[in-house]
Amino acid sequence: MKYRLPSDKIMKDKTIGPLQDAQTAIKIVRKRAGEWNINPLKIGMMGLSAGGIWFLQLGTQLNRVVIENNENISLRPDFMILLYPVIIYDPYIFRTRENLIGKTPSRQALNLYSTNRHVSAKTPPTYLVHAADDDVIPVKNSMSFYEAMLKAGVPGELHILQSGGHGFGISDSENKSNWFPSCLNWMQKNGLL
Repeated sequence: MKYRLPSDKIMKDKTIGPLQDAQTAIKIVRKRAGEWNINPLKIGMMGLSAGGIWFLQLGTQLNRVVIENNENISLRPDFMILLYPVIIYDPYIFRTRENLIGKTPSRQALNLYSTNRHVSAKTPPTYLVHAADDDVIPVKNSMSFYEAMLKAGVPGELHILQSGGHGFGISDSENKSNWFPSCLNWMQKNGLL
């Protein structure tokens, strides 16, 4: 899925634009699952860095529907895979936070975009991976989300790599070999494949 980055130039409300894209993606895939031979009960999302916040909102704020959904299709992902996700409240991620909710966000906005504060028993199973030496999105972002998952009884795993910095992913062979096999194993253990 391609999603729009928050921008006043292309969106009526940049605080929900990417979330609209995430909800639309789930809706389309679930609606066309039969046509595409996909199990509609095993639809997950994977997000990296700032992209992670949209999927975290999708998985934690289940009653916050920002698209038209007259067919009442479930917009909840069945699982999430997140690499070095943004937890927007973190003061160390000032630039990302500023791009989304402004230089001086209200307390209400900070709470809304602090996804670790919205984890519940309905949050989908989640696999998190982060590098300890990430100097863009501190590892405590994933740690705080995982801690909230534990408190809510949400199944998942957190993997902290010793090194890798920020921005590793699918094509980075060194770091891919460090996390990808464990992610596949986690998916198999949870019946997601």
